[in-house]
Formats: sequence, C-alpha cells, structure tokens
Amino acid sequence: MSLRIFFEPEDVERTQVSVHPDALWELVLSLHRLRRPRPGFAPPADVARWRADTLAVLSGRPLGAAVGRCLLPLVPDSSYWPDFLTPHTGTDGLEPALETLLSTPRARIGRELDRLTGRSGAPSWGADLATGDSGALSLLGDHLRSYFTAALAPRWSDVRRHAATEHTRLIGASANGGPEDVLANLPCAVWHPADRILQARYPVSHDVHLGGRGLRLIPSWFCATAPVVLADTDLPPVLVYPLPHRPPPAADPDALANLLGATRARILATITVATTTATIHHETGISAAQISRHTAVLAANDLILQARHAGHTFYTRTPLGDALTAGA
Repeated sequence: MSLRIFFEPEDVERTQVSVHPDALWELVLSLHRLRRPRPGFAPPADVARWRADTLAVLSGRPLGAAVGRCLLPLVPDSSYWPDFLTPHTGTDGLEPALETLLSTPRARIGRELDRLTGRSGAPSWGADLATGDSGALSLLGDHLRSYFTAALAPRWSDVRRHAATEHTRLIGASANGGPEDVLANLPCAVWHPADRILQARYPVSHDVHLGGRGLRLIPSWFCATAPVVLADTDLPPVLVYPLPHRPPPAADPDALANLLGATRARILATITVATTTATIHHETGISAAQISRHTAVLAANDLILQARHAGHTFYTRTPLGDALTAGA
C-alpha cells in the first residue's frame, strides 16, 4: 500500500516548503506519539524522552484526564482522523490555527466526525461538536490550548529550529537543482521524474491529484516513519513528513567568548536583573572603566539594558542576551 501524489508540470513549480512547523499538525501527531509504541518500533531517543516527560506532567491531573477522554479519541491510532483538526492558515503559531479550526463550518465537522464514528468511534462529546454546540467547541479549543502549553511549548523552540534547518536544506536544494531537487530529496518518499509522481509507504492506498494546485511540504518533529496527507483530496494539498532526529552537536563552552570576546562574554554572563557595576567587578575582577566600555557595546547591540539611579548604574539582560547566554 502506498501514497501517490500526481503532479502536473505547474505543480512542481508551485511546491512550497513551510518555514515554520505547523502547530496543530504537531499537536495532533504528538498525541499519536503519546500512545505506547507499536511492537518492533522504537521512537527516536529525544521523542522517547519527550513522551516520558509529558506523561509525567499529565499523570493524575485534570489535563491528563481531558487528553484521554476528549483529545485522544479524536485522533485514533488508525489511518483516519478528521481533517478539520489540522487547518492550514499560512501563519505561524497556535492561536491563528485554533481560530481557523473553531470557525470550521458545522456541516463539515459533522461529516468528518461521522466518518470517524464509522471507523473507530467518536468521543462521547462528538455529537455536541457535530451539531456546532458552542460549549463543546470552546471546550475543544481550551483542551487543545492547555495540552499545547503543557506538552509542546517547552519543546517548541527546538521543534522550530529543526523545521527551519530543514527549510534551509530544501531551499538550498532548489537553488542548486530546481524544484524537482526538492522532491527528490524528501525523506521517506521517492520522486519519479518521468511520471511526475511522488510515492511513499502509507497505511492505505491513497492517490492525490494536485491538478495545478501545487503542494505545501510541512516538516514535522512528531511525525513518525511515514508522511501524512489530508484525507479529503479536495482540500489544499499538504504533505507532512518526518524530520530526521539527529543528536545535537556537542556544546562548545567557548562559543560565547568566540562570538563576543572573553571579557564581554564574562560581563554578559554575570549580568542578570538590575546588576550593579560593583557586582560585576566583584565577580569578574574587571575594572570599572572596562566594564563601562564593554557594557556600552552590549547595550548598543540590544544584549543588555542599562539605567542610572542615585549615582549608580544597573544592568539587565534582554531576551536576546538571555538567549545568547542560555547555552554558555
């Protein structure tokens, strides 16, 4: 069984690679990852750690019960779950995606939940969703938001970094060899240029004819071993595919010093909130004159803020300064 995506010549040119991960696709696929891995399938080590940490956060808490009662039944471990859960917004972040999801026409929600019921059984509150009950929709939005905050937000910067790296790789492939090189370099899929067919292993036999609409490629940290498409082939076509899970590069303890210089790196690392010149001198041994000169450079590059009061100068790291020192 396989997925086959049929391209017209213009579809190749209209293939796009998402810069950012898709919040709702990641959320839905992470719910699959929460389930016990299938026999013989070992998830990547970082995904296994995420699963253990998330189960610990959810265990014995109201959110954990809500995930088990309301969210997991919507995304069963099968070849189908409702497409309305993963709308494409073209914007980054969870809130715009939730707004689009919650404005889905009620008739479509009903059709897709009916299809889910026929395959695996909808959640007990699915009937309320299908009829457009505002309370049920609000509850769905609240559960999705709470789950994202607890389970995905702590990992989101890493997920975004992986997706941005993949975007860079594929845009580089396109610049080097044209859009067909993007399709030829996708993991878990095979590009047949003579027939203009992209083929991948899939739980069921499924054909998608793009017909000039193009294809949006969405790299996903939580996607498992095979790519995923929307069940409804009339919706704007997307292909969600797994990002590689490679060990992070070894941390370089001198990285910040190599960037800023050893003295500025020490000063930046010492500054927290309202840190005084005397404190910096005490902890680093750097003279007041040098501190003044180097903090002026750090402030000019938005790494610290400085303020004077009663003859003293106080320094606070900015979010950018915090980000630079986080791995130091």
